[in-house]
Amino acid sequence: MFDFVYKNKRFVQILLAFMVLPFAFVGVDSYVRQMGNEKDLATVGGQPVTAQEFENALRGQQDQMRQMLGKNFDPAMFDNPEVKQQVLDGVINQRLLQAKATNLSLTAPDAELRRTILDVQAFQENGKFSEQRYDEILKANGLTRLGYEQRVRAELGQQPLQDALARSAFAANSQVALYQQLTEQGREVQVATIAPDAFLSKVVIADAKVREEYDAKPDAYRAPEQIKIEYLQLNQAAFNSQVSVSADELKAEYDKRVKEFSAPEERRASHILLAVEKDDKGKAKADSSAAMKAEAEALMKQAGSSAEKFAELAKAKSKDPGSAAQGGDLGFFGRGQMVKPFDDAVFAMKPGEVRGPIETDFGFHVIRLVDVKAERVRAFDEVKAQIETETKQQRAAKLFGENAEKFQNRVYEQADSFAKLAEDLKIEAKKTDWLTRSQVQAIAAGNQKFAQTVFSPASIASKKNSEAIDLGNNSLISARVLEHKPSAVRPFDEVKAQITAQLQRRAATEMAAKEGAEKLKAIATSGDAGLTFGAPQRVLRQSGVPGVNAALAKQVFAVDLSKGASYVGNSNDAGGFSIVKVLKVVEPEAATGEKLKSLGQRLASQGAGDVSNAYLTALKDSIKVVIKPAATGTKPASADTPATPAKS
Repeated sequence: MFDFVYKNKRFVQILLAFMVLPFAFVGVDSYVRQMGNEKDLATVGGQPVTAQEFENALRGQQDQMRQMLGKNFDPAMFDNPEVKQQVLDGVINQRLLQAKATNLSLTAPDAELRRTILDVQAFQENGKFSEQRYDEILKANGLTRLGYEQRVRAELGQQPLQDALARSAFAANSQVALYQQLTEQGREVQVATIAPDAFLSKVVIADAKVREEYDAKPDAYRAPEQIKIEYLQLNQAAFNSQVSVSADELKAEYDKRVKEFSAPEERRASHILLAVEKDDKGKAKADSSAAMKAEAEALMKQAGSSAEKFAELAKAKSKDPGSAAQGGDLGFFGRGQMVKPFDDAVFAMKPGEVRGPIETDFGFHVIRLVDVKAERVRAFDEVKAQIETETKQQRAAKLFGENAEKFQNRVYEQADSFAKLAEDLKIEAKKTDWLTRSQVQAIAAGNQKFAQTVFSPASIASKKNSEAIDLGNNSLISARVLEHKPSAVRPFDEVKAQITAQLQRRAATEMAAKEGAEKLKAIATSGDAGLTFGAPQRVLRQSGVPGVNAALAKQVFAVDLSKGASYVGNSNDAGGFSIVKVLKVVEPEAATGEKLKSLGQRLASQGAGDVSNAYLTALKDSIKVVIKPAATGTKPASADTPATPAKS
């Protein structure tokens, strides 16, 4: 019970990843349109998986990757049909679990649904749930209260299934020890490298050979389609310099929002929970209730005023899995975060006081108040800079909103130029040099729709301003094509030097490989090949050393060292050839208990993933899954192609 909030936070994050649309990505709609006129992409047990549902999931995945990779994020990675298939598989797997949960009559009570939604930070203002914000976010994402709450209830209903699958696997101590031995065992090696650069001067490539290479693969030397554009972007940042806030306005804003800068009283408590057995109707059994109450009274006497004794008893006796291991410690929490009897007791106690038994729906509690953080109001000077920044942002956002409609209308009405609109809005129209499609997309923060619009035949032919495209985060952009250069094979003379260098490098690589193989053979026959080996290094299965790639590392760990040092060799990733002298096996240090525990959890997690995949596969035997051929841009083997279980 007491780790409910933490579990729900994890759940809500996953749920919002699918349901709250990140407006920075608006290109998915074009992909969905390419699927044809079919509204549904698949069916699970006869129930449709809609294009909208897929789009929400895909955008959620895009947003997660964008947050992880930042500037390195490339929306083009989601153009891969295999990636789209994985996203669709994820939606289908969720549907399978929902169908099974419904079949088992697993559902979430109204109270749990309410607590979950109230806890979503996106729906809160000043730390409290706001119905207005709740409705605004749902409306912005094309959702109704009923539809959203049904999905949340369904997700909560399948949580017991997911928990059961997650806890279904374990790793034996002997298995964990063997895993640690295998993964951390190393080899001591010395490496000699034969680099291709040493052979470049010996390679001569005839002009006829270069021409032959060009004629055989002309598309390899094709220049991408390119354009020069002029674009105008309106965003909130354009108005930041146009707004100001006076000192009196800042103080007035502080006085209006002073409650927001108040940290309410918080209390830290520890507890021992004794669970009471319930009958078939969910009511506490009288004999169990009496026994637990008596035991709680006894524990209260045993604990006395000693914090150490209380923690010891909590570890041994408490039935709350979220706090027992920490000696019953619940950390700091505010008023109203715990069930009412528990909350009333804690906020009536003094630090160091022990009180109980306190009865709740979960059993009897013995409570110890550890500490109190009094309510505190942050001073004006402490939050002045924050208020100024927020107020300027609000005013800039208001200016953006007031000018956004003007921007959208004028780029269409004055389609031959941005000059007058740029002057009126005090923003600059920018012209570019030649750009590829990906470079154009980068201008618009990775927005795929912008690149598609600019490179469309209509935009190229008309050279008119495009529509105003919403990039999200209060940003609009419009562009017009100045010049267009279609994709074409580059002239031979332009790429001759490039092809010559490629052929030289290829020949030098082959010569290095041949030299390496001969040296390895010489070592086997005479024990010496005139090589200079580097200093001894330790190579592990998970991480190599310079010159030793995965293929060569596999040979290193397979070699027999029973008769002493041995040699192996293979091509390396730099185009050369590496010869490795394997000296000895390096055993890992004995793992600590904490490390073995971590490795055990990793193995158990992998096992749980395998069990989940097997369970989802089994579900498909009873719940028919049909993926439509055009769903992901790949042609399935049949109309009844099953979804692939999500990888752990």
